[in-house]
Amino acid sequence: MAPMGRALMNQPEAPLLDEPTVGLPLGLSTFVLETQIATLANVGCAVLMVEQKALAALKCSDWGCVLVVVSVLLSSPATALLAPPDFSAAFLGEVAQ
Repeated sequence: MAPMGRALMNQPEAPLLDEPTVGLPLGLSTFVLETQIATLANVGCAVLMVEQKALAALKCSDWGCVLVVVSVLLSSPATALLAPPDFSAAFLGEVAQ
């Protein structure tokens, strides 16, 4: 968390966040994704994020990409990635309705 805060003090236009929730407890992970990422977007930052917690990340995202091995399998609005049950179940686990 401290390195993220220090990096954001430079007011980047498009920060790249690599696994911002790794090692964090669930409550803090939710806080980072829902609050801090949204705050960055609200001040005009485009946030590029790589995250293993795909469902949580897509819920606070405008756009998402699914990468398989070394290629982009799908790139579309986050809501579209969450919609098809067979796709979301295969790549994201079961999606709660």
